[in-house]
Amino acid sequence: MKRLNLIKIAAVAVFVLAVAGFGFLFAQRSETQTRRPEPTPEKTLADAREVAGYKNWTKVNDKPQYMASKVAVMCASPTQSQLDRDAKDPHKDKFINVYVNDTGKTEMLTKKSPQFPAGTVIVKEKLPAADSTTPELLTVMIKRDKGFNPEVGDWEFMTVDGTGTKITARGQLENCRECHLDYSKTDFVTRVYLPADVQSKLK
Repeated sequence: MKRLNLIKIAAVAVFVLAVAGFGFLFAQRSETQTRRPEPTPEKTLADAREVAGYKNWTKVNDKPQYMASKVAVMCASPTQSQLDRDAKDPHKDKFINVYVNDTGKTEMLTKKSPQFPAGTVIVKEKLPAADSTTPELLTVMIKRDKGFNPEVGDWEFMTVDGTGTKITARGQLENCRECHLDYSKTDFVTRVYLPADVQSKLK
């Protein structure tokens, strides 16, 4: 009788261990299937290639354009710490240079009411001073296909570090949208930085 009981106990123990092992393997498999892969440095760099070589594109303004501090606060990576730092310092006026790729060049420089085609990329260098050669930040507009972001002309907004390699934010960024909503007549692109001679020739 004792031997029979021992056999039963051993059988139950084996069954419990088998169930536990199966549950562990199932949990591991489920976690593997549902866990999103972490972005790799290569992927981040590949995304930033959308602005690679932008200094070889058409430079829109002939000299660095002054940017008031209240605009500079809006035109930044949307991290609260950065916004707080800029907002607390009224002397953080900035300067910008703007570049556009070949896809958007004609609309940018010749049209009073431009309608930029999908694939247009506009890069704005944010400079700490007028004579700076190294930007502290790039803010980018990328024209996407119809329906991407209809409230502001289907533009994607992106912020990139000053080296042009690390994306700090991208998508339908609220601080960018708020600023560009006022420029619907020019396809939500400000163009306040266009030189006077270019402005006078727009048709």
